[in-house]
Amino acid sequence: MKELFVNRLRKAMEIRDMKQVNLVERTGLSKSAISQYYSGIYEPKQKGIYLIAKALDVSESWLHD
Repeated sequence: MKELFVNRLRKAMEIRDMKQVNLVERTGLSKSAISQYYSGIYEPKQKGIYLIAKALDVSESWLHD
């Protein structure tokens, strides 16, 4: 499940030409949290998934399921 999230996060960011710093600005999540999600160390809780999905203009279910 974690791999799927990481792959979709990276894909959505790549399609939107978005860097981690942009995601930090758009979500209000910490730089370290975004970095850990991006590298697959951790997966965000529901609120983080919601914020990331909204920032990337994707559905929460696509990002996380």
